[in-house]
Amino acid sequence: MAFNKTASKLIAVSLITGLVFGMGSLSHTGQVHAESGAAVTSSAANQNAVDTLTNLYDHAFSGEMPGNIQGLKINDSTKKAVHQKLGSPHEVNNQFDLYGWNMGNPGYGFAYNNDNTISEIRNFGTGVERQTNLGGITPDLLANELGHADKVLDVPMTDETDYVYRTGDYELHFIVGDNPIIEGYDKTVNHVNLKEAK
Repeated sequence: MAFNKTASKLIAVSLITGLVFGMGSLSHTGQVHAESGAAVTSSAANQNAVDTLTNLYDHAFSGEMPGNIQGLKINDSTKKAVHQKLGSPHEVNNQFDLYGWNMGNPGYGFAYNNDNTISEIRNFGTGVERQTNLGGITPDLLANELGHADKVLDVPMTDETDYVYRTGDYELHFIVGDNPIIEGYDKTVNHVNLKEAK
């Protein structure tokens, strides 16, 4: 059966992601789904992106992100609590302890205050079927679902734009940039930051 361009790109992204991040290649079942055209349709992907957006926004009011890190709260949970929940970070840089995505779970970054409580949580989304979560959130979808951003900022030294939404005592920063991998999704959310409102 012939692949359409989108299915071919999704498989290529999945294979590359699997090789780079050690998740292995697509299973035989995944290949059958892609060949049969059962890859996520754009309307299903769009609804999943809406659900992801709504879930992020709703949890932000309590200073948390949804999913397997729910319960880790800005200015409350400690680095020790993060390590107990997720284990040791895969990488540490000057700003974040980084956790890579795996099997449908998003990747995360955690920054800490001087007292080792969380100052910022960064959600990188998933690597596979990204269009069903952060990769499906466009500036138009943000405006349609959440209204106009409280602030729109240019991210220095990048071609990215930061759409900031105030959520009570916190802010959600949707960092939007080019997404050339998935056909039909040019400018989408690359990652989301949650931090205390300024």
